This record gives sequence, structure tokens and C-alpha cells, in this order.
Amino acid sequence: MAKQTKLPQGFIKVGRISMTIAREAHIKAADIVTTENYLIHIGNKHKSQLQPLGLNAFDYIKIVLAQFTEIREAERNAVLMVKQNPGRSNDTVVIELTLNYKLHLWEVRTAQPRSDVSKNKLLWRKGNGKPTKDSP
Repeated sequence: MAKQTKLPQGFIKVGRISMTIAREAHIKAADIVTTENYLIHIGNKHKSQLQPLGLNAFDYIKIVLAQFTEIREAERNAVLMVKQNPGRSNDTVVIELTLNYKLHLWEVRTAQPRSDVSKNKLLWRKGNGKPTKDSP
């Protein structure tokens, strides 16, 4: 069982990248956190995208983290947690995480539906763990 660490004040744990997935994706296993301010920011900035889904920012983050199917590389030492929803108008939902090296935590940078993430390098895919040969 993973050692429970006390979070700094103001942080809310929303998930974790497991050791197994981290090893397969070549990223750090760590808790995933956000703050109340980020939840407000995401809710305000992406309200028009989240409202049709019937979700607030916190629920959106929790659903994507519970059901993500891919991890892709992002800019500035970040990763994208991706959940594909084929056939829906917002068919790809994404949470962007940045690694806080000082706190050894992944922080939610943004959360929003996106139309395409195929240009981002695939690091991990549910089912086989490793990227397939057709990944960018």
C-alpha cells in the first residue's frame, strides 16, 4: 500500500497515477491534486463546455481520472489524461497535469473537452499499457 502523505494546506487530492501506469508510461507515480482556486478557474473558463455535460469542474476531473484511456505528452513537462467518448460532440475530454517537483505531486493545470489530441505523443493506452506503433 502506498504511503499516505499529508497534503500542503489548500490542496485537494483528486486522484493518483499508480506505480504500474507510471512505470509503463515512464512518468512519476504520485498523487494528483488541485486547489479550490483552480476549480473555480476551470469552472469559469470552461463553463460553456462543461455545462452541456451536466458537470462542475470537480466532478469532471474525478470522472476523467477514473475513466482515462490514454496518457499523452504535453508541453512544459506536463501530461494529458485523456478519456475518449466516440460519437459525442465533445468526443475527447482532457485533464492537463504538471509535476510539482518540490512537492512530488501532479497538479491539475486545466480540464476541458478538446477536439483532437492525436498530435501529442502517446505515452500509455489502457489495455496494452505501451503505445502502439501507429501512435505519433
